[in-house]
Amino acid sequence: MGIMRRSGPRVSVVSVAVALAVAIAALFSLPGCGGSTPQGAVQNLLSAWQGLDWEAYKKAVTPSQKLTKDQEELAKQKFKQIKVKFDDVKMETKYDPKDKHKATVTLTGGKATYTADILGKQRTETQDIARQDPKTRPVYDVVKINGVWYVDTTL
Repeated sequence: MGIMRRSGPRVSVVSVAVALAVAIAALFSLPGCGGSTPQGAVQNLLSAWQGLDWEAYKKAVTPSQKLTKDQEELAKQKFKQIKVKFDDVKMETKYDPKDKHKATVTLTGGKATYTADILGKQRTETQDIARQDPKTRPVYDVVKINGVWYVDTTL
């Protein structure tokens, strides 16, 4: 992902939100259901995150490794720390020219509003994705497994 920014010495809510999202995705990869298209897989992930639906979130991720009970509980706790609302998200898909079962999905428009408890205070920040430098926009690797697209993460 690429929406980490710093403004002076303080870390923005978006930076924390993105770091946690990456950590959550990296902590688990359990079987489930992805999407019928690369963008569908990413939409499933974003919708599950917005709805704080842990089970749906896990199902949008590449089914490859299993977590221990403790690893899953930790990932679930981190998942619930940041609330997010996506509005009118636009995406662009680029397929891997060497492998039709791999692609990247970049968020190109819309808004993401992150809310988190930082140092005991609720902080909210809205990010206009279209105004971000294209090099720093969120990018998701996706992979097609048995005819279903998943957001590709590793432990």
